Amino acid sequence: MEKILVVEDRVSDVIFIKKILEKENYEVIYAENGKDALSIVENNTPDLVILDIVLPDIDGFEVCKQIRHNNNLVSLPILFYSAIKTIDDKLLGLEMGASDFLSKSADERELLARIKNLIKAKKKVDTAISFSFFDTMTNVYSPQYLEHRINEECIRSGRYKRDFSCMLMGVDNFKVINNTLGVITGDRMLKKIAELLVKNIRSADEVCRYKADEFGVIMPETNLRNAFAMAERVRDFMANSDELRSECSLKLTVSCGVSQYNSTLKDAKKLINQLKAALKQAKNEGRNKTQFYSHH
Repeated sequence: MEKILVVEDRVSDVIFIKKILEKENYEVIYAENGKDALSIVENNTPDLVILDIVLPDIDGFEVCKQIRHNNNLVSLPILFYSAIKTIDDKLLGLEMGASDFLSKSADERELLARIKNLIKAKKKVDTAISFSFFDTMTNVYSPQYLEHRINEECIRSGRYKRDFSCMLMGVDNFKVINNTLGVITGDRMLKKIAELLVKNIRSADEVCRYKADEFGVIMPETNLRNAFAMAERVRDFMANSDELRSECSLKLTVSCGVSQYNSTLKDAKKLINQLKAALKQAKNEGRNKTQFYSHH
Protein backbone atom coordinates (compact mmCIF):
# COMPACT_ATOMS: atom_id res chain seq x y z
CA MET A 1 0.00 0.00 0.00
CA GLU A 2 1.47 3.33 -1.10
CA LYS A 3 1.71 6.03 1.55
CA ILE A 4 0.77 9.60 0.66
CA LEU A 5 1.55 12.66 2.78
CA VAL A 6 -1.02 15.46 2.51
CA VAL A 7 0.37 18.82 3.62
CA GLU A 8 -2.67 21.02 4.18
CA ASP A 9 -3.90 23.27 7.02
CA ARG A 10 -7.59 23.28 6.00
CA VAL A 11 -9.30 20.36 7.76
CA SER A 12 -12.10 20.22 5.16
CA ASP A 13 -9.57 19.80 2.35
CA VAL A 14 -7.69 17.09 4.25
CA ILE A 15 -10.96 15.16 4.79
CA PHE A 16 -11.86 15.54 1.11
CA ILE A 17 -8.47 14.29 -0.17
CA LYS A 18 -8.31 11.51 2.42
CA LYS A 19 -11.71 10.19 1.36
CA ILE A 20 -10.70 10.10 -2.31
CA LEU A 21 -7.35 8.45 -1.68
CA GLU A 22 -8.53 5.83 0.81
CA LYS A 23 -11.15 4.64 -1.70
CA GLU A 24 -8.16 3.80 -3.94
CA ASN A 25 -6.42 1.96 -1.06
CA TYR A 26 -3.74 4.56 -0.42
CA GLU A 27 -2.49 5.07 3.12
CA VAL A 28 -2.92 8.75 4.02
CA ILE A 29 -0.90 10.71 6.57
CA TYR A 30 -1.02 14.46 6.93
CA ALA A 31 0.75 17.53 8.27
CA GLU A 32 -0.86 20.91 8.87
CA ASN A 33 2.31 22.97 8.48
CA GLY A 34 5.61 22.93 6.65
CA LYS A 35 7.81 22.14 9.65
CA ASP A 36 5.83 19.00 10.51
CA ALA A 37 5.82 17.97 6.86
CA LEU A 38 9.62 18.11 6.65
CA SER A 39 9.94 16.05 9.82
CA ILE A 40 7.56 13.38 8.50
CA VAL A 41 9.31 13.23 5.13
CA GLU A 42 12.64 12.62 6.84
CA ASN A 43 11.48 10.13 9.48
CA ASN A 44 8.51 8.40 7.84
CA THR A 45 9.14 8.93 4.15
CA PRO A 46 5.97 8.62 2.04
CA ASP A 47 5.65 7.52 -1.59
CA LEU A 48 4.24 10.90 -2.65
CA VAL A 49 3.64 14.36 -1.16
CA ILE A 50 0.53 16.41 -1.94
CA LEU A 51 1.49 19.94 -1.00
CA ASP A 52 -0.50 23.15 -0.62
CA ILE A 53 1.28 26.44 -1.26
CA VAL A 54 -0.30 28.45 1.56
CA LEU A 55 0.68 27.07 4.98
CA PRO A 56 0.68 28.70 8.43
CA ASP A 57 4.48 28.74 8.85
CA ILE A 58 6.72 28.32 5.80
CA ASP A 59 5.06 28.13 2.39
CA GLY A 60 4.86 25.09 0.15
CA PHE A 61 7.60 26.41 -2.14
CA GLU A 62 10.09 26.39 0.74
CA VAL A 63 8.98 22.90 1.82
CA CYS A 64 9.54 21.64 -1.72
CA LYS A 65 12.92 23.34 -1.93
CA GLN A 66 14.12 21.77 1.34
CA ILE A 67 12.96 18.30 0.32
CA ARG A 68 14.85 18.62 -2.95
CA HIS A 69 18.05 19.53 -1.09
CA ASN A 70 18.03 16.03 0.43
CA ASN A 71 19.76 13.68 -2.02
CA ASN A 72 18.17 10.67 -0.32
CA LEU A 73 14.73 11.88 -1.48
CA VAL A 74 15.60 12.32 -5.13
CA SER A 75 12.75 10.10 -6.36
CA LEU A 76 10.03 11.42 -4.02
CA PRO A 77 7.22 12.94 -6.15
CA ILE A 78 5.81 16.27 -5.01
CA LEU A 79 2.40 17.32 -6.33
CA PHE A 80 1.42 20.92 -5.67
CA TYR A 81 -2.35 20.94 -5.06
CA SER A 82 -3.50 24.47 -4.40
CA ALA A 83 -6.24 27.02 -4.98
CA ILE A 84 -3.53 29.33 -6.32
CA LYS A 85 -3.19 28.61 -10.01
CA THR A 86 -1.41 31.49 -11.75
CA ILE A 87 1.24 30.60 -14.31
CA ASP A 88 3.87 32.31 -12.14
CA ASP A 89 3.02 30.07 -9.19
CA LYS A 90 3.17 26.98 -11.38
CA LEU A 91 6.54 27.98 -12.78
CA LEU A 92 7.90 28.75 -9.32
CA GLY A 93 6.70 25.38 -8.05
CA LEU A 94 8.40 23.58 -10.92
CA GLU A 95 11.58 25.59 -10.36
CA MET A 96 11.58 24.47 -6.70
CA GLY A 97 11.49 20.85 -7.90
CA ALA A 98 7.79 19.99 -7.97
CA SER A 99 6.84 16.95 -10.04
CA ASP A 100 3.42 18.30 -11.01
CA PHE A 101 0.96 21.12 -10.28
CA LEU A 102 -2.82 20.82 -10.03
CA SER A 103 -5.57 23.28 -9.05
CA LYS A 104 -7.98 22.31 -6.27
CA SER A 105 -10.79 23.02 -8.72
CA ALA A 106 -9.70 20.09 -10.88
CA ASP A 107 -11.83 16.97 -11.19
CA GLU A 108 -10.95 14.28 -8.63
CA ARG A 109 -10.39 11.80 -11.47
CA GLU A 110 -7.60 14.02 -12.76
CA LEU A 111 -6.10 14.16 -9.25
CA LEU A 112 -6.07 10.36 -9.04
CA ALA A 113 -4.64 10.04 -12.55
CA ARG A 114 -1.77 12.42 -11.71
CA ILE A 115 -1.08 10.56 -8.47
CA LYS A 116 -1.00 7.17 -10.19
CA ASN A 117 1.35 8.45 -12.88
CA LEU A 118 3.72 10.03 -10.34
CA ILE A 119 3.87 6.88 -8.18
CA LYS A 120 4.42 4.71 -11.26
CA ALA A 121 7.30 6.95 -12.33
CA LYS A 122 8.76 6.84 -8.80
CA LYS A 123 8.80 3.03 -8.86
CA LYS A 124 10.78 3.06 -12.11
CA VAL A 125 13.30 5.52 -10.68
CA ASP A 126 13.62 3.50 -7.45
CA THR A 127 14.25 0.34 -9.46
CA ALA A 128 16.97 2.08 -11.46
CA ILE A 129 18.55 3.44 -8.27
CA SER A 130 18.47 0.00 -6.64
CA PHE A 131 20.17 -1.52 -9.67
CA SER A 132 22.89 1.13 -9.57
CA PHE A 133 23.41 0.29 -5.88
CA PHE A 134 24.34 -3.33 -6.66
CA ASP A 135 27.64 -4.73 -7.93
CA THR A 136 26.62 -7.65 -10.14
CA MET A 137 30.09 -9.20 -10.28
CA THR A 138 30.58 -9.68 -6.54
CA ASN A 139 26.91 -9.71 -5.44
CA VAL A 140 27.46 -6.98 -2.84
CA TYR A 141 26.52 -3.29 -2.83
CA SER A 142 28.15 -0.80 -5.18
CA PRO A 143 30.42 2.21 -4.52
CA GLN A 144 27.40 4.48 -5.05
CA TYR A 145 25.54 2.67 -2.29
CA LEU A 146 28.56 2.93 0.02
CA GLU A 147 28.57 6.73 -0.27
CA HIS A 148 24.78 6.90 -0.02
CA ARG A 149 24.66 4.83 3.18
CA ILE A 150 27.60 6.60 4.81
CA ASN A 151 25.84 9.90 4.20
CA GLU A 152 22.69 8.50 5.85
CA GLU A 153 24.63 7.18 8.85
CA CYS A 154 26.56 10.45 9.26
CA ILE A 155 23.25 12.33 9.47
CA ARG A 156 21.76 9.81 11.90
CA SER A 157 24.86 9.61 14.09
CA GLY A 158 25.17 13.39 14.22
CA ARG A 159 21.54 13.85 15.20
CA TYR A 160 21.27 11.08 17.79
CA LYS A 161 24.90 11.00 18.99
CA ARG A 162 25.31 7.34 18.02
CA ASP A 163 28.54 5.47 17.30
CA PHE A 164 29.24 4.69 13.66
CA SER A 165 32.37 3.25 12.06
CA CYS A 166 33.49 1.94 8.68
CA MET A 167 36.17 -0.36 7.36
CA LEU A 168 37.89 -0.36 3.99
CA MET A 169 39.52 -3.69 3.13
CA GLY A 170 41.95 -4.07 0.24
CA VAL A 171 43.42 -7.27 -1.24
CA ASP A 172 47.22 -7.19 -0.92
CA ASN A 173 49.16 -7.37 -4.20
CA PHE A 174 46.03 -8.03 -6.24
CA LYS A 175 47.78 -6.95 -9.43
CA VAL A 176 50.25 -9.83 -8.96
CA ILE A 177 47.33 -12.28 -8.76
CA ASN A 178 45.77 -10.83 -11.92
CA ASN A 179 49.06 -10.75 -13.84
CA THR A 180 50.20 -14.21 -12.73
CA LEU A 181 46.97 -16.21 -12.73
CA GLY A 182 44.86 -14.16 -15.13
CA VAL A 183 41.85 -11.88 -14.89
CA ILE A 184 39.34 -14.74 -14.78
CA THR A 185 41.01 -16.18 -11.68
CA GLY A 186 41.26 -12.68 -10.22
CA ASP A 187 37.53 -12.11 -10.68
CA ARG A 188 36.76 -15.49 -9.14
CA MET A 189 38.89 -14.57 -6.14
CA LEU A 190 37.07 -11.27 -5.66
CA LYS A 191 33.71 -13.06 -5.70
CA LYS A 192 34.96 -15.51 -3.10
CA ILE A 193 36.43 -12.74 -0.92
CA ALA A 194 33.14 -10.81 -1.05
CA GLU A 195 31.22 -13.97 -0.13
CA LEU A 196 33.50 -14.71 2.82
CA LEU A 197 33.41 -11.10 3.97
CA VAL A 198 29.60 -11.14 4.08
CA LYS A 199 29.69 -14.37 6.11
CA ASN A 200 32.16 -12.97 8.65
CA ILE A 201 30.44 -9.72 9.62
CA ARG A 202 27.32 -9.02 11.68
CA SER A 203 23.91 -9.12 10.05
CA ALA A 204 23.48 -5.38 10.75
CA ASP A 205 26.65 -4.51 8.82
CA GLU A 206 26.74 -3.97 5.06
CA VAL A 207 29.43 -4.90 2.52
CA CYS A 208 30.03 -2.75 -0.53
CA ARG A 209 32.55 -2.97 -3.34
CA TYR A 210 34.56 0.25 -3.43
CA LYS A 211 37.16 -0.38 -6.14
CA ALA A 212 38.29 -3.44 -8.09
CA ASP A 213 40.07 -5.01 -5.11
CA GLU A 214 38.67 -2.94 -2.22
CA PHE A 215 35.54 -3.49 -0.13
CA GLY A 216 33.87 -1.17 2.35
CA VAL A 217 31.98 -2.35 5.42
CA ILE A 218 29.42 -0.06 7.07
CA MET A 219 29.14 -0.72 10.82
CA PRO A 220 26.29 1.15 12.57
CA GLU A 221 26.28 1.37 16.38
CA THR A 222 30.00 0.52 16.46
CA ASN A 223 32.83 2.47 18.08
CA LEU A 224 36.39 2.54 16.76
CA ARG A 225 37.72 -0.10 19.16
CA ASN A 226 35.05 -2.65 18.21
CA ALA A 227 35.39 -1.81 14.52
CA PHE A 228 39.15 -2.38 14.74
CA ALA A 229 38.59 -5.72 16.49
CA MET A 230 36.18 -6.84 13.77
CA ALA A 231 38.57 -5.75 11.03
CA GLU A 232 41.33 -7.77 12.69
CA ARG A 233 39.12 -10.85 12.79
CA VAL A 234 38.33 -10.44 9.10
CA ARG A 235 41.99 -9.89 8.21
CA ASP A 236 43.08 -12.96 10.17
CA PHE A 237 40.34 -15.11 8.69
CA MET A 238 41.27 -14.15 5.12
CA ALA A 239 44.96 -14.87 5.75
CA ASN A 240 44.16 -18.39 7.03
CA SER A 241 41.15 -19.33 4.90
CA ASP A 242 41.26 -22.82 3.41
CA GLU A 243 38.62 -21.75 0.90
CA LEU A 244 40.89 -19.01 -0.46
CA ARG A 245 43.89 -21.36 -0.52
CA SER A 246 41.92 -23.83 -2.61
CA GLU A 247 40.98 -21.07 -5.09
CA CYS A 248 44.40 -19.43 -5.42
CA SER A 249 47.91 -20.91 -5.54
CA LEU A 250 49.41 -17.62 -4.37
CA LYS A 251 49.40 -16.46 -0.75
CA LEU A 252 46.45 -14.10 -0.34
CA THR A 253 46.14 -11.53 2.45
CA VAL A 254 44.17 -8.34 3.00
CA SER A 255 44.82 -5.05 4.74
CA CYS A 256 42.17 -2.95 6.48
CA GLY A 257 41.68 0.73 7.27
CA VAL A 258 39.15 1.72 9.96
CA SER A 259 37.66 5.08 10.92
CA GLN A 260 34.84 6.34 13.13
CA TYR A 261 32.33 9.12 12.49
CA ASN A 262 32.80 12.32 14.44
CA SER A 263 31.00 15.66 14.37
CA THR A 264 33.64 17.27 12.11
CA LEU A 265 32.68 14.91 9.27
CA LYS A 266 29.89 16.49 7.26
CA ASP A 267 29.63 13.97 4.43
CA ALA A 268 30.64 10.54 3.17
CA LYS A 269 33.63 11.73 1.14
CA LYS A 270 35.58 12.89 4.19
CA LEU A 271 35.05 9.61 6.01
CA ILE A 272 35.98 7.63 2.89
CA ASN A 273 39.16 9.69 2.56
CA GLN A 274 40.05 8.77 6.14
CA LEU A 275 39.47 5.09 5.37
CA LYS A 276 41.68 5.34 2.28
CA ALA A 277 44.45 7.01 4.29
CA ALA A 278 44.29 4.31 6.98
CA LEU A 279 44.33 1.52 4.38
CA LYS A 280 47.28 3.12 2.59
CA GLN A 281 49.19 3.27 5.86
CA ALA A 282 48.44 -0.40 6.57
CA LYS A 283 49.83 -1.38 3.15
CA ASN A 284 52.86 0.88 3.49
CA GLU A 285 53.69 -0.74 6.81
CA GLY A 286 53.96 -4.21 5.32
CA ARG A 287 50.43 -5.34 4.36
CA ASN A 288 48.33 -8.02 6.08
CA LYS A 289 47.68 -5.35 8.70
CA THR A 290 44.81 -3.30 10.18
CA GLN A 291 45.25 0.43 10.78
CA PHE A 292 42.80 2.95 12.24
CA TYR A 293 42.73 6.54 11.04
CA SER A 294 44.72 8.81 13.30
CA HIS A 295 43.99 12.57 13.48
CA HIS A 296 47.48 14.00 13.27
